[in-house]
Amino acid sequence: MEEKQLTGEESFKLINRMIYEAKGYFYESGLGGIIYGISIFICCVLAWLFETRIISLPFHPLFLLTPVFFIQAWVQYKEEKKKKAKTFTDEAIDYVWTGYFLSVFAALCGNFINAGYIIITIVLLLTAFASFVTGMITKFRYHIICGLVCMLIAIVSFFVQNAAIYLLMAVTALIVWLVPGLILRARFRKLYHS
Repeated sequence: MEEKQLTGEESFKLINRMIYEAKGYFYESGLGGIIYGISIFICCVLAWLFETRIISLPFHPLFLLTPVFFIQAWVQYKEEKKKKAKTFTDEAIDYVWTGYFLSVFAALCGNFINAGYIIITIVLLLTAFASFVTGMITKFRYHIICGLVCMLIAIVSFFVQNAAIYLLMAVTALIVWLVPGLILRARFRKLYHS
């Protein structure tokens, strides 16, 4: 196997990445988690109200999440531009969550064949897994515990195959996205606005 010679610029980028990784550098404002947490929570509560016929809408409330994905992509793009270096940890987490969103999309496509509430259970399991792996990669204890709690919620959801499953998903949104988003936001403000 032939070893590739790095250019001066490639060597500089690699050294920069390694320094930032060693320092525990991160640039995460928490805004993405806050957006997802609030949006998913609201949509899940609306879905529960819709499915229990308390409210009536011309479409399922989860369709309201579609524009949220575009907003989140824009927020992510803006934050990526502000990073001084993209660390190996950043890349690993990006891969985990990209795989998560592709898997959730595939699962939701399965719902078009009337798979029922079991699709929500699958989404809860995927969420628990992604959260747990993120915690293990970043050594962020909250995400590790959160992933385990979400696994318990997913197990409970096997026995709640009715509209109440949306309430379990709403709780999951709060603990997986909103709370870490608020923690990261506070840390971000402390580091960059002190």
